[in-house]
Amino acid sequence: MAGYIKPIGGEFWFEDDILNDYINNFNETNTILLYGGQSAIEFILQDIELKEDEWILLPSYLCPTILYKFKNKNVNTLFYEINEDLSINIKSISKLIRKFNVQALFFIDYFGFYHNKQTLDYLKRLKDKGILLIEDAVQMLWFSRKSRFIGDYIFNSYRKFFPSDGSIVLLSEKQHLEYKIIEDNYNNLILEARVKKTQYVKNHTGKEEDFLNKFVEADEWYYKREDINGIDERSKEFLSHVDYEKIKEQRIENYNYLYDRLIENNKVKILFDKEKIEDNVPLAFPVLINHRDVVRKELRVFNIYCPVHWDITREEWSENFPKSIKISKSILSIPIDWRYSKKDMDYLIYKFNGILID
Repeated sequence: MAGYIKPIGGEFWFEDDILNDYINNFNETNTILLYGGQSAIEFILQDIELKEDEWILLPSYLCPTILYKFKNKNVNTLFYEINEDLSINIKSISKLIRKFNVQALFFIDYFGFYHNKQTLDYLKRLKDKGILLIEDAVQMLWFSRKSRFIGDYIFNSYRKFFPSDGSIVLLSEKQHLEYKIIEDNYNNLILEARVKKTQYVKNHTGKEEDFLNKFVEADEWYYKREDINGIDERSKEFLSHVDYEKIKEQRIENYNYLYDRLIENNKVKILFDKEKIEDNVPLAFPVLINHRDVVRKELRVFNIYCPVHWDITREEWSENFPKSIKISKSILSIPIDWRYSKKDMDYLIYKFNGILID
């Protein structure tokens, strides 16, 4: 395995072999196409129009960037507890509903997995009582409504899965709304970053810092956008022709491959059994490990880049949720996407097992 330089993980680069001109993925009705998850949240909050005395419940384990839109719009938010296995603490939600005028509940399909039947049945009962459900399905790859989606609003973000922007918002009621792309520095910066990374990976030209700096700049502009922003034509064209079935097959194959080879490792806690994959396509292979930051740093030496979903330790509110803090300090997301073969997974496992610490 000496001399292996192919990066595993990190930002996406362009690949033509995942496109098929005969495919059109955007056939779903009751949808709005937007530029990304932030714009989707902005749209949903505007559509709900919460009053001053109304509250929305949020999970105690989430990406802190989700909160940007809630803070900007001065929405009343309360956090409910998430258990160490990423299940929803139903008692925590019920307690808050008894005390506050709760009008909406935001929940996450963590890493692209559905919650268990008991939880879904409970959420459906809340929905029947008039509480709006916002389903964050950002960590699941999909182009059309899945059988177990239950939200009044369901949204995703394609930049988690492809070198492309874009988000679908599924609605419970038909609306014919279109939003234009707002041109700013983000569009050019993100394209330049993805092109530079593609050249670096495929042609071995340029330097890592060339595209890394561009991704950082683009990200800064991404979160500056305040208005609802429609999908750009370049992203829409790309996503329209993505070979979803091919991507789905590769991701699930890699997930199962990692599962079968790490399930007996007592230094690793796997969060989701492979049997829970149904019609869902997961974002990554999430595990809990000791000394996560040390292991992650060592993996980068071997060109293996495992992100953390998510770091909430700097958030003041997180102090009230020790279970979520524990997850945040030990979770690691292992890449499983279409760029990697079994050989790549073998290399990753070999290095990962050699670095793990008791």
